[in-house]
Amino acid sequence: MSVFTRTAPVVEIRGAVKHYRAPEGHLVRALDGLDLAVGANEFVTLLGPSGCGKTTLLRVISGFEQLDGGELLIQGRPMNDAPAHRRPVHTVFQSYALFPHMSVGDNVGYALEVRGVGKAERRQRIGEALELVGLAGLERRRPAQLSGGQQQRVALARALVDRPALLLLDEPLSALDRQLRQNMQRELKKLQHELGIAFVFVTHDQEEALTMSDRIVVLNGGHIQQVGSPADIYDRPANAFVAGFIGESNLFDAQVQACSGGVAELRDRQGDRLWVRDASLRAGQALQVLLRPEQFHLDSPGADGVALEGQVEQTLFIGKDFEVSLRTAHGRQVKAVIRDAGREALHRLHPGSPLKLWYAQGTAHLIREAGQ
Repeated sequence: MSVFTRTAPVVEIRGAVKHYRAPEGHLVRALDGLDLAVGANEFVTLLGPSGCGKTTLLRVISGFEQLDGGELLIQGRPMNDAPAHRRPVHTVFQSYALFPHMSVGDNVGYALEVRGVGKAERRQRIGEALELVGLAGLERRRPAQLSGGQQQRVALARALVDRPALLLLDEPLSALDRQLRQNMQRELKKLQHELGIAFVFVTHDQEEALTMSDRIVVLNGGHIQQVGSPADIYDRPANAFVAGFIGESNLFDAQVQACSGGVAELRDRQGDRLWVRDASLRAGQALQVLLRPEQFHLDSPGADGVALEGQVEQTLFIGKDFEVSLRTAHGRQVKAVIRDAGREALHRLHPGSPLKLWYAQGTAHLIREAGQ
């Protein structure tokens, strides 16, 4: 999928360049010729490892950092030189930065007061914002009298009260415990849909990105590696970096040995044989084969089922599923996630047991080398 949205963009970034001076004296490019557009009412997540450029990109959009090259437009207007307070954008940070001496209502309405909005309108908009985030009636409380999740909602209400065209969120859920975090993920997505405004969300949490996003932007080294829907990113990663970064993966560097009837036989670098269904492959072609752990079965999945053979290294119960590690005769470790339906068969396995892990030839995803 293109880095540009199919809907009218609220944000456009063209050829963005941002560099910093490292302590050693050389320049580090946090953004390196990056292009991206975010459409109205889109939930776009910037995802990648530490230092990939995601927070820098967010700060460039918000106005807290200036581009060294390229162009930034918000609602079609050039914004390269516009200060942060002149942009129709608000940011929710990892640290909620609430004023401890102010009430919830005063925290939410602070920006309106600074701008000279009248008391009656201010009171109305504060009430609307707090109702949106489920905190109606708590206007008089102080931040210290709220839970972590409630404080996060106050920060959201403060960002929404000014009715921005775009809301930026910089890992706002990272300080919450797992259950509260999952609840807030659902609430944020619902809120974004109800408001009908664009959200740009920064996280390093893959599960969070897959759960909440309309599109995910995977970044590494200041470059966009792939832009697509959560299903695209997970099922059809564009390269080895995305395949390895998103979810668990079994990635084989392989070469096509022979092709017949639309099925190709491949051998990976360690000597294991694989079979995939793809009529476009040719003998001698080098590529990578991705098999997700959940694509494996204990029995053949059908007529096009093939197996990797080896010995069991370990089985782990991970809630409703089992994780199985297999070591092939050539020394390759393969991870599989087997549904709870295979519980009885798995309980009979122990380290050293022979095992076949089956997969359907058509489910393997192929990552081709450039020019292949």
